[in-house]
Amino acid sequence: MKNIMGLIVILFFTQGCANTAFFAPSKAQNLNPDIRWIESESGNRIAHLWIPAEEGIQHRGFVVHFHGNSGHMEQTQEKVDWLAKHGYDVMVFDYSGFGHSTGSVGDKSAYLDAISILKHIEELQTNTQLPTFTVATSTGGNIFLRALADNPIDLDGIIIDSSFTSYVDEAKFVLDKGMFGELYSWVAHIVMRDNYAAKEIVATLPEMQSLVIHCESDNIVPIASGEEIFQQLSGNKDFWRLDSCNHAQAMTNAFPDNQKRIVNWLEQATPLFEAANSSTVSFQVANTNLPNLSK
Repeated sequence: MKNIMGLIVILFFTQGCANTAFFAPSKAQNLNPDIRWIESESGNRIAHLWIPAEEGIQHRGFVVHFHGNSGHMEQTQEKVDWLAKHGYDVMVFDYSGFGHSTGSVGDKSAYLDAISILKHIEELQTNTQLPTFTVATSTGGNIFLRALADNPIDLDGIIIDSSFTSYVDEAKFVLDKGMFGELYSWVAHIVMRDNYAAKEIVATLPEMQSLVIHCESDNIVPIASGEEIFQQLSGNKDFWRLDSCNHAQAMTNAFPDNQKRIVNWLEQATPLFEAANSSTVSFQVANTNLPNLSK
């Protein structure tokens, strides 16, 4: 979560535009030859990558990652790429203006991109008939939850990591932490907007298996935000309060015990699933008819 406080102050007199400043994308320097494309309802082309489950491992399904407000997918895939070692095909993608995706960043374009990704997931489910999970990190949780409420699809489980549901509330939290923050944190209510935030609609989501994880020492997104998401979700759900970790880092290789717990949670979410004979087959099906960059 980068640059929020300074950029909000700069955009003090530009009401409604600060949400663009909320995002801090990076552009990938080298073009990965495995990149595929999705035409988004935002009008942009969304770059995505598939990380296939390792060969010789019982195939368990596929996982789609909604990353946070900074970097690009190849910088943030560390939060989920390790799941390939446990039998999951993993899809990562970039919102408009991130990585190699076209267009400009913003809350609306990210929301429309997420809608398009959910529709793409439905197509994959039709082709593969495999258990489907999503992991949404930080700002990605806000984007994902709003899109899912407006475009519900069947998922076997969702994981929400270090997230929040209001751009306004998150900006205010960051501003409050600054010197004399209590004097100017009200700015967030003027320059930020929640038009495409999830705060008011999380409770309308259909029942599903969900896991909310949050680090107790998170100083970027308060753990109270994770607790609020957990309370609003319905269905079979779990909340993990994690210690000794920083914001949005609990699923990385630095925390192997957390990774083991997550794998167990995923497996318990689909206990009756008969694993496919080959992870390679499902990966090839998932990429059928998706154009390569050179086309």
